[in-house]
Amino acid sequence: MSTPLAVVFQDAHILAVEKPAGIHTAPLRTGERGTLLESILSSFPEIARVPGVMPREPGLLHRLDRETSGLVLFARTPAAFTALRESFNAEGASKEYAACAPPSPAGLDTGGMLTVTSRFAPYGPGRRRVRVVPASETRRHALRQAAPDSYTTEARVAARGPRAFLLEARIRRGFRHQVRVHLAHLGFPLFGDPLYGVPAPAGAAPRMYLHACAVSFPHPATGAPLRIESPLPPEFAALLA
Repeated sequence: MSTPLAVVFQDAHILAVEKPAGIHTAPLRTGERGTLLESILSSFPEIARVPGVMPREPGLLHRLDRETSGLVLFARTPAAFTALRESFNAEGASKEYAACAPPSPAGLDTGGMLTVTSRFAPYGPGRRRVRVVPASETRRHALRQAAPDSYTTEARVAARGPRAFLLEARIRRGFRHQVRVHLAHLGFPLFGDPLYGVPAPAGAAPRMYLHACAVSFPHPATGAPLRIESPLPPEFAALLA
């Protein structure tokens, strides 16, 4: 059964929708059902004719992890897909996230910004997790395991509550689990993150507290700057209260 769509923005070139936490953005294997992309193709069948980074991902510009909610961007025409992919690859687009983590003495002052840049290396059973390989790493074994490119996350504490901090993070290029791993590396393991985080407090909604809240990029047809936003989910505000 396809997931009901929450369309945030659409025109003849672009479609931005909200993905709920708990479903895959696109199939990880042929025949997988219940993904966001399945719902997209049901409501917007023309996107099936748009190229994708992979053949089973027509029109999709970026993925979100299964446990992450928020904005996902699709191209509605081949020309829009090509233009948007060029923007994403040239770091002309940025993605912003909201996250909740336990209060941390290692954290940032409200309003202060910290930037972390690293490579990533897979590890653990099935190599499901990734770990930070910092620029200062010199061990040959660690460097051989790491992906060749470096990725940057900018983060700040946006609000403080008695049980949780609200963090904002921004990236231009994304690697698998990047925001989750970089925030944990900074001392902010996310609530509800099954791989890098800590359990959500008693009484909090059972989910991972990461939400893709904004995406900015040049419009593929006009080149004008465009910013699309998604409001903070109510369970985030409840956790901060």
